[in-house]
Amino acid sequence: MRFIKEKKEFKSSLEELLKNVMDDVKEIQAAQITADTGQALASALPSDVDDMRFAAITAALCSLSERAISEMGLGELEQAYIKGDKGYVLVLRAGEDQVLTVTTTNKIKLAPILFKHYKHFDNDDNLLSSEASL
Repeated sequence: MRFIKEKKEFKSSLEELLKNVMDDVKEIQAAQITADTGQALASALPSDVDDMRFAAITAALCSLSERAISEMGLGELEQAYIKGDKGYVLVLRAGEDQVLTVTTTNKIKLAPILFKHYKHFDNDDNLLSSEASL
């Protein structure tokens, strides 16, 4: 029972983190932390978006991106960007085996969001490590 309570508390803290990111950067419309396996760990998504489907799409994007990077000998995936006419989907490494995915409006300036992301994970890189209690 204690494990379930700790897992819920951890998920709540991640969801709070996502909401804070969205409050800090008004152009962010949605955010999700996803495990490499495609499991949604925490989400702040519009009500009409299925969090499990979005997590699966994110995992597929990561898999294809990692394969392309590997094929070209470019190292490991750090970031992936998809630009649509109304905004971006940004997939950013957020720990050992998780990614942060955000959707934004097309008015966003990417430099501040990337700065905030890397500043946060440089200061607290164990937040999402596989050693954290889930």
